[in-house]
Amino acid sequence: MTDLTFRPLQPEQDAPLIHGWVTHPRGRFWGMGDKSIEEIRDVYAFVDSLEAHWAWIGKVEGRPVALLQTYEPEHDPIAEAYDVQPGDLGAHVFVAPGEDPLAVGAGIFAWAFADPAVQRLVGEPDAANRAILERLRQTGFELGEQVRIGDKDARMVYLTRERFASLLQV
Repeated sequence: MTDLTFRPLQPEQDAPLIHGWVTHPRGRFWGMGDKSIEEIRDVYAFVDSLEAHWAWIGKVEGRPVALLQTYEPEHDPIAEAYDVQPGDLGAHVFVAPGEDPLAVGAGIFAWAFADPAVQRLVGEPDAANRAILERLRQTGFELGEQVRIGDKDARMVYLTRERFASLLQV
């Protein structure tokens, strides 16, 4: 998906869009299904205030297709769950209902690795979310250890720059 572009999420403007996505059955593991539009706006206003966390809207031909949150793992509670390496970039990905998760995911990973500082993408999806774990495996992620982060049982996932590049050669 080469025509995937990103812009910073704008909490006031994007809260209704995000609300529609995270309250969809596909969004149950996102953990915001019971939030109002105002609460979602406030969550992303908080994220926007952080120095090591960013939220993005992914678009194809002007159409929103994904919510992406990126973060520096060393500045996140995830740092207590795994051995943070230089060049790690944490990511939370939500692909809009009706979009192709594999195609959108590949576009997201290409965008992230366009930054030469990023050596590895790291995530911690809910360990019970078997569908996303399988999709991540299909896109080249290594499934790592199960960990506890806050009140969530998560499964660490990793995608190195080298692994991603090798998948592009196939």
